[in-house]
Amino acid sequence: MVADFSVEEMQASEEKASLRDAKEENPDAVDHSESGSDDDSSAGSEKTDSDSDTSEADAEQGTEGPHLLKADPGDCSTEDTTTVKSDPDLYIKPSCPCCDSQTNQNFEQVTPRQISEERFCLKLDHEGTYQCVTTGLVFEVTEKVDIVYSILSWYKYDTFLKDNWKLCGPLFEVKSDPTLIKSIYFPHSLCLADHLPDLKLKILHIKDQKAEIEPITDHSTTHVQWNVSSLSPVGPIFQTTSQDIQHHGVVLIYKVINDHQSLLFHVYMAANNDSVIKDIIKAEKHAKQKSVKIDKPSACCKKLTNGKTYRLLGEPHAEIIPEEIEFMDMTSFKCKSYFEVYLEQREDLQLKLIDKETDEVIWTSKLRECDWANHMQNEQGKQRDVKQNRRRKSSTEIFGEDNVKKPRWDDNADELTCKRSNNMTDKQLMQFAEKLGSNWQVIAISYLDLEYQDISKIKEEQNILTMQIFRMLQIWKDKEVNNATPSNLHNKLIRADIPCEARNVLEDFCNRGENLKESNEKRQIL
Repeated sequence: MVADFSVEEMQASEEKASLRDAKEENPDAVDHSESGSDDDSSAGSEKTDSDSDTSEADAEQGTEGPHLLKADPGDCSTEDTTTVKSDPDLYIKPSCPCCDSQTNQNFEQVTPRQISEERFCLKLDHEGTYQCVTTGLVFEVTEKVDIVYSILSWYKYDTFLKDNWKLCGPLFEVKSDPTLIKSIYFPHSLCLADHLPDLKLKILHIKDQKAEIEPITDHSTTHVQWNVSSLSPVGPIFQTTSQDIQHHGVVLIYKVINDHQSLLFHVYMAANNDSVIKDIIKAEKHAKQKSVKIDKPSACCKKLTNGKTYRLLGEPHAEIIPEEIEFMDMTSFKCKSYFEVYLEQREDLQLKLIDKETDEVIWTSKLRECDWANHMQNEQGKQRDVKQNRRRKSSTEIFGEDNVKKPRWDDNADELTCKRSNNMTDKQLMQFAEKLGSNWQVIAISYLDLEYQDISKIKEEQNILTMQIFRMLQIWKDKEVNNATPSNLHNKLIRADIPCEARNVLEDFCNRGENLKESNEKRQIL
């Protein structure tokens, strides 16, 4: 059972979240300054710079070894309640006839509140065992409790693994009162059809800047149960001497958006692991070429074996690069490999993933134009609406400004109007950024027409508050093109809750621009 959030709770949480944004870090962030930042190759892991989840803070937190954020007890009412559309493919129920993975315990299914891109909240009112439909996590609670949890990327924590321990499920940061949560069931990707006599399943628990391997209570074909001791980053791991490790797999398809008659797809083959799927979704979201997710059955009907080679086939004949990929659990890698599928003409396409050695079909799906046409139309419609809105704003502002000779206060509109001046310089943007304060994310979305994806990318690229605000203002300037003037910015922020110092700086830019223009006009007359 999930309790609803009230409007008052959402407003209060947004205000609290905006005040602490300057101090709060991404829950994924962990400092690897001793062994190298996320941009370095550490502990033998093949890491690249292509993953956008890496924060510059990882390399700048200090030199005293790994540092982890302390997990305060979760409270849904104090969390940021930004509305974010939940991705239904984070947790994909496995469908494996070998281990009968669809047979699972009858947990009560609950839908969480998504409070940010990768953070969720459950308000559970009674004792019981509940499964989150978005992440697959199962919580056994003893009484009413609020639980806040987020999916983390394993590659930032894989240096904690020793003694041939390997990853077999997603990593989570859970915040709540640990005395009220009896146990947590973590989804895993292993196919347990073939008995491995030396298979050991454990939980990697990272706390006090150290990794502890803790025993599990039980396991099934889909989950690993762990009795809660305390709460900090936790996830399932395994150890075995067997080389043929088998995973439940998924295939994710993305259609690249372009105006060409040809078709271009990115097809990912991966273990059914929320952390891996999250990294793939994020990589596509921040790629240079925009893409849309094709909603097709993702779960593989047959298991994927570590070290085996799989081939992707397309009918009619499609150009596929590479033709084959060796499967490995990519959990600890930043860059997730994929097949690039190219079809010269727009037509239906049948895709098959097969075992190269046995020709056994692991997954198949047919793609039709209707699978992506609606996505592309919606995207183009949004772009047209944005352009039309910008043109209307610009014409209104120009019309109002052309009828004013000097800066003045309009008593009716309660806003400062001044003649149009040149676009703001980077120096002016920086001076304004220094005064704007920690409420910049609300301002960016509510008043400057930026999107949540813009905010997320800025926070990944910059970890200094002033630089985050400066980058936000640069994006606004780029979107406004020739109308990024002080007066335009002032009029947009007239009703925004910004510090008096910031408003004074902006008004000063307006006045100086007007005075400079009048001075130039006088010189031309003389």
